This record gives sequence, C-alpha cells and structure tokens, in this order.
Amino acid sequence: MGVANPDKLQSDLATQCSSKFNEIIRPRIQSGVIEGKTVICVYIPEAEARLKPIFVRKQGLDKGTYVRVGPTDQVCTPDDLAQLFQLRNIRPYDEAVLPQTSLSDINPNALNAYRKLRAKKNPNASELHYSDEELLGALHCIEKTDGVSRPTIAGLLLFGTENVLRRYFSMMRFDYVRVKGRDWGGEMDDTYYSIELRESLLTLLPKAEAAIMDDMEREFSFPKGSLTREEKPAIPYDAIREVLVNAVMHRDYQVAGPTLVVRFTDRIEFHNPGYSLKPIDRIGTPGSQSRNQTIASVLHETEYAENKGSGIAKVQRRMQEAQLPPPHFASSKADNTFVATLSLHQLMDEAALAWLNQFNQFGLSGEEARALVFARNKGYVSNEECRKLTGYDTPKASNLLTRLRGLGILEQHSHGSGTYYTLSGNCLGKEPESDLDIRIGVQDTQMKTGNKPNSDLVTQLRTQDTQMESERERILSSLPGSLQDEIQSLGQRITPEKREELIVRVCEVHPFTATEISILFRKTRTWAKNCLRELVNAERVSLTIPDKPNSRNQAYHVPKSGGQRNIFEWE
Repeated sequence: MGVANPDKLQSDLATQCSSKFNEIIRPRIQSGVIEGKTVICVYIPEAEARLKPIFVRKQGLDKGTYVRVGPTDQVCTPDDLAQLFQLRNIRPYDEAVLPQTSLSDINPNALNAYRKLRAKKNPNASELHYSDEELLGALHCIEKTDGVSRPTIAGLLLFGTENVLRRYFSMMRFDYVRVKGRDWGGEMDDTYYSIELRESLLTLLPKAEAAIMDDMEREFSFPKGSLTREEKPAIPYDAIREVLVNAVMHRDYQVAGPTLVVRFTDRIEFHNPGYSLKPIDRIGTPGSQSRNQTIASVLHETEYAENKGSGIAKVQRRMQEAQLPPPHFASSKADNTFVATLSLHQLMDEAALAWLNQFNQFGLSGEEARALVFARNKGYVSNEECRKLTGYDTPKASNLLTRLRGLGILEQHSHGSGTYYTLSGNCLGKEPESDLDIRIGVQDTQMKTGNKPNSDLVTQLRTQDTQMESERERILSSLPGSLQDEIQSLGQRITPEKREELIVRVCEVHPFTATEISILFRKTRTWAKNCLRELVNAERVSLTIPDKPNSRNQAYHVPKSGGQRNIFEWE
C-alpha cells in the first residue's frame, strides 16, 4: 500500500524520539519511492557509551531499558544495566598515558607545525600564545601523574619523536606502495617501489601527501584567454587529502599495523586497521563518530580535517566534478579493517562515449549516461550508487533508474532494500565502428536533446587533443632538425636503450620537465618520471633543482663538461 501521509509520519517519529526517552534521539529519516509506492526509511544510530542506558522515560530505568535479542526486545537485567554504566567510564585509547615517557619525547618541529597550521586557520587563537607545555595541556595531549607531565598516546602520535614512536609504535607507520598492474602481487619491475614513513602525524601528513601526489599522472589544459598551461592531477588533490587524513585519524591504533596506500594502474586504495564506526551506507552524511577523539580534535583545529563529518561528502563531490566514479568504501568488523578506493579512470572516457552511442535514440541526460556507464563498469547500479553519481535524492534517483528500466536498458533485481539494476543482455556488447562515429554521433544526439554536460565533454576532448599537439610541436621546434626527425619516426614500441639515448640527447639541448618529456614521446607523465629517475641514478642526466627533487618546477638536463650540476650555471 505504501505510506499515505509521509510528512505526518516523519513529524510524529521525530517528536516521539525527542520526548519519550531520557536522552534526545535524533533519527535519520528518508522518504522514497519503490515500485511506485512511497516508503519511509528510519535509521537510529547507536548512542555513545557515555549516554547509555537509553530508556523509556515513562517506564523508568528498571522497566524501560531494553536490549535486542534476536527478533525480540528484552527488558535489561540489573547485570545488563551495571555493564552499561561501567562503559560510561571507559577512557578512549588515545587518552591513556604510557609509562616511562616525558616531555622530552615531544618533537618541537611537530609543535611548530601545529602552530603554523593553527595560525593559518585562526590567527587569533588564544593557544598560539601558550608555552609548549601549556599548549599540550590545552590539547589534552599530556596528563600530570604525581606532579609530572607525561604525554598521552594521542600526544605521542601527534607530536612524538621518531625514537619514542619506534619504541612504542614500531608497526604504526605510513607505507606507500606502487604496483604495476591491477592486482596485488602482479608483475614487479622498475615501476614498483615503496616509501615508508614513521614520524608524528603533524609532520608525516604533508610528506605522505607529497608521496602520493608526486606519483600522480596529470592532465594539461589551457584556460580560456590564457597562454599558460595548467596541470590537473588525475584525482583531485582535495579528494586524496581527505581520504588520507581520515585514514590516520580514524584508524585503530591498538592494532600493530601500518596505514597502507597502494597505487595500482587504475586506482588508489587506502587501507587502515579499524572498521568504520559509522554504518557504511551512512558514510558521507552529516555527523561523525571518532575512535580517537583527541587526535580528531587536534586535526580539526588545523587545516587537515573537515568538521561535522563533511570530509567524505567533499571527496564525493570532487570525484563527481572530475567525472570520476564515486569513491568506494569497504568496512569489515570481523577483520577490523577499512578500505577506501579512488578510481584513476574517468567514467566518460573514449570507450564509454563509444559504448553510449548505441543509446542515441533515447536522448539520455548526462546523469542517465553516468549511471549506465557505472553499471557497465561495475556490473550493477543501485539507488545508493546513483545518488553518489548524480547528487540526486532517493526519489529522483529512483525515477531515473525506473525510466532506464522502462526503456529496456536496465533490468531490476528486487531484494527489498538491496534492489539493484543490471544492463539488459542486448546492451552489453554494442560498440560504434570508429572514433569519428563516436564523436559525431554523441555530439549530434546531445545537440538535439540539449544535453550540455556531455557535449562540453566531447568539445573538451577535442580541444585538449589540439592543445597537446600544439604543445608537442612547440617542444619539437626547440630541438635540432635531425633529432626532430628521429622522434617523429618512432613507432609505438621503443627499446629501453633507444629510449634512454633519445631522452639524453633531448636533455643535452636544454632542460626539460617530466611533463614535457611525456608530451614529446606521447607517453604518460609517470612513464617519463620513471625513465628520468633511472637516468638520474645512472648519472646520465641531472636535476636542475637538486636540493628539492620533488619540486613542481623540477627539470632535467645533461651537465656541460666541467661538472656543471645546477641550472643557474647555464649561460
């Protein structure tokens, strides 16, 4: 039958939850349409330990406190109540104090890093004028025991020296691993490497960010009216930063294991010990639950962490703006693990546009096209995934999927709240015949339907192709004619020896960046950086900024005879 008056029912639920119990309960209520019927979904988050037990006010503590046992609600026994009251007094792990530690275990550089970040966010913050010990006390990072100030676990993790971290948290480091291929344990060659960091979070985070971003492929564009080329990372910087900070902020520090970031060919995975305290389907909604309250509080006071649980929602927006698939989150209580995955490949790439061309007659919107490409890539699409892709609410996403089902493109598989959709059999394998068909067909359809987003995408692809070729012509023109001819005549495959020879000869002319080398050889920036790294290690080329190897302005050149090692020595 469905719900006859959803607004009244939602209002009644919210009113009773705020007035019938000893603590105010804030239910999360959503309305939606399933199979043409209005339904109400209500989620009651678990209360914090300090608030339990929750009981029906009219019945009192002894008779109004219930525990769920199987499909039944059982009145709590005195023993049950005693256990709930005991849980109120349990201190969070990061507030504990370790023996034989002192203020000498605090790294002054980490404190300075906090002060700089705090001043950037709030120049008038009163704690900026505190002494180091007063600051640590205000941040709940030290505790006095027998008159002696000792760091808490949060204090050591946030501000500790490398020595104390190695002594007490030897396995709690940050690991970045680059793997060739799409599977762990695949082929390992010169593109496989790892970076290990073990230091306080305030000094570790910028280095971890740099390790990930320096390895990131970039796209190039020329803003309208500008002659300056802009570089854009394959995954937005904000998305990487938020997921990284969440990993170190919410991980379980009682588990001896690293925070692990693995870069595959097609994605980046962030692994950390500690399942999500928030239900996986609620990630990205307002409100947060912190396993490490002090660590979270300190990171919130800097520029690192978002407030009120808005960080994941920001990641979802940035990925959508970059036309990338939504982030994927997996949490396991049994394994006590959490994994966040960010895709490196755009949803609307050339292959996707080619495949979508078979639906020209339906006049699909950009949102419908994204939902179909997601279903093609993942094998299914649900209302939840559709909401993440489009930013729609539940009823609007349901209407979108219902329309695609009505067109015969999607097939519905009903399993209550687990309803999902797959592509119909006749939509799985069709491809247009050529790239020209792809571009003309998609553009013509979108001009008819007024579908602006995808029309802009095709135009952007054409513009970027033209700009990249123009940039390549500029680079080629700076080289001697014979070298230009050799590079122009290269085939798709090039031997390592020939590759090294040509790059060295190019860098003999004048310094080139990794980006320029990648454009010149029509390869990825990662390919160019790996080739150049080999040549630097072999001392066949040199860095123009040797004291800052990861500088954005880094370029590579062949020193003149006589030992020139720095760009500023060029006449």
